[in-house]
Amino acid sequence: MSNITLNNISKCYTQGHPPAVDQVSMEIQDGAFMCVLGPSGCGKSTILRMIAGLEHLTDGEISADGRVLDNVAKGLFIPAEKRHIGLVFQSYALWPHMTVSRNIEFGLRLKGLPAKERKKLVAEMIVMLKIEGLEDRYPAQLSGGQQQRVALARTLAMNPGILLLDEPLSNLDASLRLSMRAELTRLHQEFGTTIVFVTHDQWEAMTLATQIAVMNKGTLQQIGTPDDIYERPANRFVAEFIGNPPINMISAETKPAQQLMHQAGFSMSVSEGTQLGLRPEGLQLSREASPSSVPVTINDILPTGGAWIIELTIDQDETSPLNLVHTTQTPPLWQRGDQANLKVASHAMHLFNADGKRQPFALTPKAATYRTSADLVSPDFSQSKIEDIS
Repeated sequence: MSNITLNNISKCYTQGHPPAVDQVSMEIQDGAFMCVLGPSGCGKSTILRMIAGLEHLTDGEISADGRVLDNVAKGLFIPAEKRHIGLVFQSYALWPHMTVSRNIEFGLRLKGLPAKERKKLVAEMIVMLKIEGLEDRYPAQLSGGQQQRVALARTLAMNPGILLLDEPLSNLDASLRLSMRAELTRLHQEFGTTIVFVTHDQWEAMTLATQIAVMNKGTLQQIGTPDDIYERPANRFVAEFIGNPPINMISAETKPAQQLMHQAGFSMSVSEGTQLGLRPEGLQLSREASPSSVPVTINDILPTGGAWIIELTIDQDETSPLNLVHTTQTPPLWQRGDQANLKVASHAMHLFNADGKRQPFALTPKAATYRTSADLVSPDFSQSKIEDIS
């Protein structure tokens, strides 16, 4: 097992163009399952390749367990084959002319292990990855899930201190992805290997990782646990990237936004360009109007199997209609065109300034007398701070 430190690493492929990775720093703890998450082109695979030693840094330093792997200023670079790091590619990269057994033992042969020891390790990996009966098949005779298991077995047989996975589930269908997520979790618990997993799929990140690093345009946006990332997004990009359906965004200067914040117990004077984010599952619809509720119209109801997406419009005269999306796992009693009244749970509200940075909420003195600490929205996304105001 190993911990990895990235210290202000950068990678620029073409001089005069924006860097693919720009001054990224993070600490990946020993035995962690770190997911590097972001849209295509954000630099996440480049980070993985620099850790593996397949790409040279333009600036910064990478070290593992205090051993410097790459440092531009000092002129240090450890080749990929000497880093004791395993890498599973998106394409799996199995040798087409070799059987499953030969593919798994390929690295062990290069390492010079005796035949008896190789045979024992291959047998252990075949049982561990549940690919018994496939030993004499060739990659072309395997399904996508089986090929992925063989690629993992080949890498794990080398007992790497660090395991890098570059979107290994993207080529699988939905059902196989689900089973392989469970398989990766089991393998992580069993081997205790430090894993760095690159993906653009937020659900893979949220269900697999112990830590998530969110990237955008080469820069690190936020790093934290899945709960931190979802419940306390550092900025508007993170809030909009994490969540399906995406978070609703409306101007915090509008009357409905002010009314929703007030009914949740928040009293704010917002600056120009401030946006109020509302998580779809935190919206609450009612037939009964109240002084603090906001009238809405039901535009559409979309079943997704076990849940429903409800499209809403806030009725207001001062500006153009505000459209929202609400999700529920309770069968809705509404019909298209129905009128309803909207409230929003305080934990589902997030405030972002004109620059997209997260802003703290302030409780009204009155609200502080009856609201509990569980209702607070923490302004500090790096750690959870709960104040007892009851």
